Amino acid sequence: MTEIRFASVAAPLLLTGYAAGWWGAPEPLVLLLKTAALAVAAWTFVPSALRRLVGSGPFRDRIGVGTLMTLAAAGAVALGEVGEAAMLAVLFTVAEGLEGYAVARTRRGLRALLDLVPARATVLRDGIEHTVSPDQLRPGQTLVLRPGERLATDGVIAAGYTSLDTSAITGESVPVEAGPGEAVYAGSVNGTGPLEITVTADAEDNSLARVVRVVEAEQARKGQGQRLADRVARPLVPGVMVAAVLVALVGSVVGDPLTWIERALVVLVAASPAHSRSPFR
Repeated sequence: MTEIRFASVAAPLLLTGYAAGWWGAPEPLVLLLKTAALAVAAWTFVPSALRRLVGSGPFRDRIGVGTLMTLAAAGAVALGEVGEAAMLAVLFTVAEGLEGYAVARTRRGLRALLDLVPARATVLRDGIEHTVSPDQLRPGQTLVLRPGERLATDGVIAAGYTSLDTSAITGESVPVEAGPGEAVYAGSVNGTGPLEITVTADAEDNSLARVVRVVEAEQARKGQGQRLADRVARPLVPGVMVAAVLVALVGSVVGDPLTWIERALVVLVAASPAHSRSPFR
């Protein structure tokens, strides 16, 4: 993931900057290290946030978490807290990277599950064996499965006895004995004897395909907590921006403008997602 790679560069730079400060290194060197960390981490969200801002569509749809993070980092720099800005950027980049990694890992797992289906299958027609693609299998056909071959779809054993290796599907390490009348499932590996299997499901409706569909549907479905979070997050960014502007304007009327502008920037920094979002969620 791009974010993980950038974070793996930015985080050591930031840590080195803080360590250099603790060890009494020259301030310009410390500032340079922290600025470099900020630049590397911010590259993952600042350009996209700016492109989104100048894009088409309603303004409300063009602002998002990246916009708030950009403003928060800029505010921290304006307050002279380059290290804080870099920390915000690094934490946000790590969180985005881990989230992307989790999604990619799930997708790889689903693809690996579908890869259990062999590229070819042997069908018995009028006593003659024909090699076909699993996509051509239809319920009622007779599938021939030799020892060592992987089953292309679900079915019921019509003839033969064997031990089936179902470890890739169920995790069961011990082969399962199977004979006529027993159901067998796509992805199983035939162990000891040849089988004739009556197909009960085509390639799009076998057990592996159903598992993939269920997992994808569960990923797409949002729970009650996630829906609530979405409703809160939608007005969050413009709300924080409006709050910061009000703090600056109202404060400037009743007090020192520079002080209240700084406090408005503090509001942006404090409300940034990197403070409240855990990278391990």
